[in-house]
Amino acid sequence: MSKSTTVFFCNSCGNEFAKWSGQCPTCHEWNTLVEATPFLKTPRGGAKKISTKSVESFSVKDALTSQEGYTLSTGISEFDRVLGPGITRGGVYLLAGQPGIGKSTLLTQLAISVPNDVYYVCSEENPAQVATRIKRLSKKETPHIHLLNTSLVDSVCETIAKNPNSLIIIDSIQSVYTNQNVTTPGSPSQIRDSASLLIQTAKEHSTPLIIVGHVTKDGNIAGPKMLEHMVDTVLELNGDRQHLLRLLRTIKNRFGPTDETGIFQMTGSGLEEVKDPGAILLEGRIKNAPGSCLTMIMEGTRPLTVEIQALVVSSPLPIPRRIAKGISTNRLQLICAILTKHLHLPIGEKDVFVNVTGGLDIKDPGADLGIALAIISSAKDTPLPENSICFGELGLLGEIRKVGFSDKMLKEAKSLGYDKIFSPGTHKTIRAISFSKKKRID
Repeated sequence: MSKSTTVFFCNSCGNEFAKWSGQCPTCHEWNTLVEATPFLKTPRGGAKKISTKSVESFSVKDALTSQEGYTLSTGISEFDRVLGPGITRGGVYLLAGQPGIGKSTLLTQLAISVPNDVYYVCSEENPAQVATRIKRLSKKETPHIHLLNTSLVDSVCETIAKNPNSLIIIDSIQSVYTNQNVTTPGSPSQIRDSASLLIQTAKEHSTPLIIVGHVTKDGNIAGPKMLEHMVDTVLELNGDRQHLLRLLRTIKNRFGPTDETGIFQMTGSGLEEVKDPGAILLEGRIKNAPGSCLTMIMEGTRPLTVEIQALVVSSPLPIPRRIAKGISTNRLQLICAILTKHLHLPIGEKDVFVNVTGGLDIKDPGADLGIALAIISSAKDTPLPENSICFGELGLLGEIRKVGFSDKMLKEAKSLGYDKIFSPGTHKTIRAISFSKKKRID
């Protein structure tokens, strides 16, 4: 008697099991196991042997020669800055971001600007909706853009095979499916199997493929973690939806750098490249005000000037609040502890609020000194020296530590005309920094 090849997939976590149960043994969700035939499973034992073609091999020299003309410029300089050489033939790119952040807008502009044929898979929208967006973003004709009205991965793979010299955009991986998996679109196993088919076909025909991915409420890419390992490049588009700036970063990149950042501004005509982000970030700033501090941070290999604002007020609560926007709350609590210990700053019974203007989310440790000086300035109701800027990481012992690209940030600060610079090169500890009492601006 032949052994059954039926397995059961969990719609919640994507794991497979030999028998059905009411509760998934892995994620403990109820009624999520569905019966399915294993994906691309081949029979064993007495099955008839299937003949296969011999594997084609290349020498290193031949492989390098075949790379000529292997990259494609996107026509968007900020996009190319993040990718490195541009879009690589056969490369698979995963673009993730919050709903409404501008993923579809950015990919539509990309489809308009590239010279190759583009096949845009309209699985979340109908072709008329995508065509309307294309018309809004471009006044010229776009005969090279082809809209595929399908959610079936098998049909997309046939299109890739027939048009290997094109660019394929899947919007999105959570809404497409393959008939070889009976689970619903968006389930972990369906995402895994659909992505596997698309990636395999794109690699075989050296066709660049861009996949849009959703994110969870925690900000992680939805679906199995395996998806990020399967693709060549993981791109993240983020920013505050209430502000104009959008930052494009790479989490993983097999073809180029992972330390570059593309900066865009959301406008009525789409995402525009920003050449001078400092002008936008510092727009409307009140000079010589207590609690305001300019700091230099690195976004990729590009120094940016941002304003950090702090507000220290008496707390009516038994446990004072530490509220941060643009930095993590744990980081704010750590800096407050350092200031209390080494400067004896009386903020133990006060609420401390910190905000990074412009909607930026800062993870650069070089902003520690700026956060600390903004808190000190607000607590003492004393503005920082006029035309000053700072950068540096704070240690638990109160020392100001050197950060990466310090020389580049120092050079940028001097070129912008800042004559008072607080940095690891000018001050060794937070205690060494002092500024005279000035009349505040009301």
